[in-house]
Amino acid sequence: LALTADQSWIIERNATYRARRDIVVSALREAGMTVDTPAAAIYVWAKLPDGVDDQTYAANLLETVHVSVTPGTVFGTTGKGYIRISLGTPTERVEEAMARVAKFSKQ
Repeated sequence: LALTADQSWIIERNATYRARRDIVVSALREAGMTVDTPAAAIYVWAKLPDGVDDQTYAANLLETVHVSVTPGTVFGTTGKGYIRISLGTPTERVEEAMARVAKFSKQ
């Protein structure tokens, strides 16, 4: 049934995730991070500027502007210096969070 049922909802869902991805990628790049645009994912990984600790960055971001990101080191040593952001949050909240990240990056 899953293979033969109406699949039109997938197009809309993919467009939603693509829009969120583009908002996040653009904002993180403007905040000075290195970001590869994922082709198909529900997360965006960003490399923090050299010398910035991912655990400290994530904690400070949460405490200062109330935006939660996952420090890369929770996934192992190869995640050091990276953060991961989920695209599963409603688009309006993603926009607000990225505005807060931009504000934080200017401090």
